[in-house]
Amino acid sequence: MVKMPYDDQQGTGVDNPAFSSSLIMSEIKVEKTDSHAFIDNGKLTSSHQALPTTEAKFRNDFLLPKEETSLREVFSDKFKKCCSCSKERCNKIIDTLLPCYKVLRKYNLKLDLPNDIICGLTVGIMQLPQGMAYAMLAELPPVVGLYVSFFPVLIYFLLGTSRHISTGTVAVISLLTGSVIAKITEVYKNNTGVDKLSNSSINANDTGGSLGNAQDAFVLPDDIKIGIAMSLSFLVGFTQIALGLLRLGFVTTYISDALVGGFTTGTAVHVGTSQVKNILGIKIPRTDGLFQIINTYKYIFERIVQTNIPTLVISIICMALLYIVKEQVNQRFKKKLKIPVPIELCVVILGTVTSYVWNFNKRFRVQIVGDIPAGMPTPSYPSFQHVDVYITEIFIIAIISFAQSVSLAALMAKRHNYSLDSNQELIAFGAGNVFGSFFSCYPYAASVSRSSVQESAGGKTQLASLISSSMVLIVILWIGYLFESLPNCVLSAIIVVALKSLILQFLELPQIWRTSKYDFFIWVVTCFFTVILHVDYGLIIGLGFSFFTVVIRTQRAVVSPMSKISDTEVYRDPNKYTKAKQKPGIKIVGFNSPLYFANGDVFVTKLQRTTGVKPEKIKKQLRRMTMKHILSRKDNLSAEEKTKGSSTESATDASINTVMNGKVESYTPTRADICPVHHIVIDFSAVPFIDTVGAKVLKQVLDEYSKIDIKVFLACVADDVWSVLETTKFLEKYSDHIFTTLDSAVAISLHDEDNKDFHCAVTYI
Repeated sequence: MVKMPYDDQQGTGVDNPAFSSSLIMSEIKVEKTDSHAFIDNGKLTSSHQALPTTEAKFRNDFLLPKEETSLREVFSDKFKKCCSCSKERCNKIIDTLLPCYKVLRKYNLKLDLPNDIICGLTVGIMQLPQGMAYAMLAELPPVVGLYVSFFPVLIYFLLGTSRHISTGTVAVISLLTGSVIAKITEVYKNNTGVDKLSNSSINANDTGGSLGNAQDAFVLPDDIKIGIAMSLSFLVGFTQIALGLLRLGFVTTYISDALVGGFTTGTAVHVGTSQVKNILGIKIPRTDGLFQIINTYKYIFERIVQTNIPTLVISIICMALLYIVKEQVNQRFKKKLKIPVPIELCVVILGTVTSYVWNFNKRFRVQIVGDIPAGMPTPSYPSFQHVDVYITEIFIIAIISFAQSVSLAALMAKRHNYSLDSNQELIAFGAGNVFGSFFSCYPYAASVSRSSVQESAGGKTQLASLISSSMVLIVILWIGYLFESLPNCVLSAIIVVALKSLILQFLELPQIWRTSKYDFFIWVVTCFFTVILHVDYGLIIGLGFSFFTVVIRTQRAVVSPMSKISDTEVYRDPNKYTKAKQKPGIKIVGFNSPLYFANGDVFVTKLQRTTGVKPEKIKKQLRRMTMKHILSRKDNLSAEEKTKGSSTESATDASINTVMNGKVESYTPTRADICPVHHIVIDFSAVPFIDTVGAKVLKQVLDEYSKIDIKVFLACVADDVWSVLETTKFLEKYSDHIFTTLDSAVAISLHDEDNKDFHCAVTYI
């Protein structure tokens, strides 16, 4: 309840002359139980609004005391929880370590199993040709792609938390693996010599084609390349497991969608370029390192006259069939088709049969897949040779494969309303890579195209992936040899057509530009350097540029003017919103960025520019006014009066005494003579954190403005910001300048010009 000594008077507001002249401020008391008293437009009245109060007072009244616990107690509690044994605890541990147990426990055989079987068969049909094609992209025998589509998938089924992604071979990871093999090839070439390996490198997988160019093509034997891939898979898996155990699944948040889009598009250009030689049927040296694409096309155009016409015709026919069926049939009749037409498998079968019947390899010198060993690969240890050469690629592949997979898994989980554990995903992918490394596998990831098919085909759980990998197992064990006559150009055609969705990400650039200019430049920079330089350099430059834009955004933070919208409690920019009324003498501004060492000077500059109040400028004007006043009376003063009368102390805060017509006149220039602003209110609701430099800058701002009799108030300060201000002793001097809301700060500002102690008069009983 509000107790006023002048309740019998009409107009009990603070702007009442009776109030401003005779009211004793200490008599204004508000009961703690009355939450309806507030100040509006300079009037203390009754409403449902909260009282104007400082942040310090609010925290003193309502902040819960901190529970101080020692480090020993924290570890003791965690140890007790880990060692506790109960049925619920056991189930939780099993669900965490084996997410498949939780899913299968609730599995509905009648409803879920038919969908998973159909979905698994559909994805398995896609996985067979894609596995062989992407293995060729990784500079490995096609059968290795089948191994990657089987062994790691089993581990992900047990440990993964996503129910809808399809794991196995992926174009980006295959390309990065091929890049590692190319680096090791250069090492062998320099250390061993070309002649020693060149003859043995022309093996069964190089059957047909332009063998006349083999003398300048240095290729490692398959067993060495598989050993490199196994080592890479093990180390990538070990890295991912370590990141998962350290709970670092959040690292993917530093890889934005724009960066991933630009990187995958640039990588798609690399993938497509690497398949041009197979589509044309020519043989060129493997290029790697800086300007890889430029050098590749240089070799292609030098030898384009050697194009194998039958190979080119087969490639064109296959690409046309794939495009027509995928785009004009599967996509157009998506709702009517229960499962998409398996055109990739159809093309593989058709290509294999025609190649076998007409003997493309011998008659037309068309390169074919060659020998595919039947049966399971013999488990063996990775060789770990020349690891120092590709240590950077280990971390790049570990992060990229996980980032692509977990972003896809998160999208699927959101659509189907279940939770996803990014740390467990890291462990699942890492364990799959480590396990696969003993069975001739290279790193794996989630495929966008197969995952989309798995979802659209009605898959319910990862059991669908288990069924699709079973199909791969059948091919590995019994029918793999049937694909020995498959032309390489057919697999290249499958890869090129599959890149369409990645290449067409260029069409998203106009929308990205309209949404965020920063994301647009991140996309373009990452894609450009990935294409021009190399995949590794493109990713590193893209990450660096992405972090740089974060700094730029804080450097370009906006200090915007704010005013209260009529009939609301909302403050907005008056330049953008109607009915925004500004309070005379009060400048309200908002800051939308962290305040830290990198943007402290920017904050001060933009604050002065937005408010139109520059302390140094006002000080100079005050000194100029003082001196001008002295000089204007100089001619009218006698020598004796001059000696006795004038004093030129500090121009900003001292009186100037002059003698005029025998009388001593005192002149004191003030800020009000120059600037009508007496309060500045800064909205800190959009400031997530502040560092020690930011706190010093803030203190400097308040000190500078106080010297010219302008008070600066802060409003809506976050807990983290308050904690830093408290630690840096900012609050020791300015705790009464921080308010809980903008309304509170504005209300106090309105009265502070006439009565400096008004805000101290509103107290709780």
